[in-house]
Amino acid sequence: MYYDVKENDKLDVKVGLQDQDKTFVFKDVDPADTKKVDVSLKEDKVNLDVTKKDGSTATLTPSEDSAKTEDEKKDETEVKQEEKKEETAKADSSNKSNTSESKKDNTASTTNTSSNKNNTGSSSKPSNNNSSNSNNSKPAEHTHNWVAQYKTVNVPEKGHNEQVLVQAAYDEQVPVTEMKEICVGNQSGLQINGDPNEYLLNNSNGDSGWHSEWRETVVGYKTVHHDAVYETRYVVDSPATTKQELTGYKCSGCGKTKAN
Repeated sequence: MYYDVKENDKLDVKVGLQDQDKTFVFKDVDPADTKKVDVSLKEDKVNLDVTKKDGSTATLTPSEDSAKTEDEKKDETEVKQEEKKEETAKADSSNKSNTSESKKDNTASTTNTSSNKNNTGSSSKPSNNNSSNSNNSKPAEHTHNWVAQYKTVNVPEKGHNEQVLVQAAYDEQVPVTEMKEICVGNQSGLQINGDPNEYLLNNSNGDSGWHSEWRETVVGYKTVHHDAVYETRYVVDSPATTKQELTGYKCSGCGKTKAN
């Protein structure tokens, strides 16, 4: 027993009997739903007993003509070939008959044509006049209808770099300091200007004494100049766009082209 896998994932199971040239074919056995397969012989026919995965059973019979011997199949093939030959011979005979009838019709047509030529000869003058008129007529000349042809051209963006002012120039007054010894009230910590003894006699800050300290004292100012600050920026002069460019002309009637 062997099987072939089909495109739909189903199997064709084939079973052959020992010492016989018969083969039994069981079509479209679904392996996804099959748990067990047994072969049984009933009334000289092979059956396929299938046990499905859900426990149910089914008996499959072989497909038609699958149990025929190779000699039987060969005889049937020869019979079909003979029948095909007979049909071909009938068709050839029918075609020959139609060809013969066609030749008869052509002969009759040729006779009628000869008769018409004779009749035409008897009235030759009107015929010559018509022929002359036909030869004198000329086909109308073609007049070109030129249509302008364009193509789309991309125009890139244009721009330039320029210096942009970020901070204008300015002057700054910076204090100038020096370390100086000063007199300071003991209680208030305030600087005493002038005679410290006289300050102690007349102060209202609660100072009863004083002492000297060295402190950084502003003695003047100096001017510090700061230059202007610039940065480089890209400026768009004209944005990117498209334009239509003439490439030539084409006749709408015959399709002929010419340059611009």
